[in-house]
Amino acid sequence: MTRFPRLLLVMLPLVPLSVATAQVTRDSARLVVRQGARVIGSEEFSFEVIPDGASQAVTFLASADYPPQPMRRVVATAGARRVTVRMVSGEGESAREYPGSGRALLADERMLSLFALAGRLEPGPVTVYAPPPGGRRQATLEDRGAELLPDGNGASARHLILRSGEDITDIWLDADGRLLRVAIPSRSLVADRLARR
Repeated sequence: MTRFPRLLLVMLPLVPLSVATAQVTRDSARLVVRQGARVIGSEEFSFEVIPDGASQAVTFLASADYPPQPMRRVVATAGARRVTVRMVSGEGESAREYPGSGRALLADERMLSLFALAGRLEPGPVTVYAPPPGGRRQATLEDRGAELLPDGNGASARHLILRSGEDITDIWLDADGRLLRVAIPSRSLVADRLARR
């Protein structure tokens, strides 16, 4: 059985919007997840970020399929005052609310696609919330700027690194801030965005 890594997933950053970025942002994609050379699953996600005064209203939907485990789904919404996360799987359903914060992240070891919002959070210290019944811990988000993707195709992408203690997660985004890849080097785990046909 595949063991899911202990990950920190960037989710629902609520940062003030400037006039230049005060527009609705949408994205959707499918990720293929590999451990080493073996495909172990896939995820699909969509999100919408709508300006809401000095903050943002975020809606995020995702599903994760890692056979033979039951499919998991997450629905998350965020506003200036709170973040609500609902997870559904074959094991049941759970929901949790967190205080809204400009430096808030959610931690979940089962949903890599949540990194799709990583680029909306400024680099620096962040508070990471764990899913029910978890608590919180401190982490740091670093922006390495433009780097070549490590798959050898020569493409350049914005490289972010999330660090919490010994845990390191690499995140690559395209020029429009769309998630291209998430990698957990300690677990040989990589999730890549599928190109549109």
